[in-house]
Amino acid sequence: MIRQKWVLALWVALLLAAWRPWAVKAHAVPVQSTPADGAVITASPNQVAITFSNVLNPAGSQLVVYDRRGQKVDIGDCGVASVDPTRKTLVTTLEPDLPPGKYNIYWTTVTDTEDVHDGHVVNGELTFYIAEPPWLTFLKGVGIALGVAAALGGWVGFFTTSRQLKRLVTVPK
Repeated sequence: MIRQKWVLALWVALLLAAWRPWAVKAHAVPVQSTPADGAVITASPNQVAITFSNVLNPAGSQLVVYDRRGQKVDIGDCGVASVDPTRKTLVTTLEPDLPPGKYNIYWTTVTDTEDVHDGHVVNGELTFYIAEPPWLTFLKGVGIALGVAAALGGWVGFFTTSRQLKRLVTVPK
């Protein structure tokens, strides 16, 4: 009797596991993004684009991009990409010359396919980072090293000069 309950529970679990992917396919979720989720780039991108798993309803789908301080950095022109005939890609233009830092992309989608018109809203978040270019990091490192060297050199020069002056001022007896 107990064994039959375990077998029944296992069958129910397998059916639920098999059913779940079908439910997820009904709603648009990201399959690709530019910049990629978690990417570290060295130049400010012109736009953000996310391609989703299903056709999007433009009226309910959007992208909004914020910097680490919570300031909006897109220009508010989000829409389904005109160059994507599948209508699965959302694009928004970013402000020019974004500074290095962390950026969060918040997305909201509503699926618009022939078989799914439930109006169910799905949302989520992706992240990318803009890093300083390697040459700038190198120059900053060189600048710090030169600053330390100049400071140490200044102190060495000061002590050397003060010892020389002390010898000049000291009158032999």
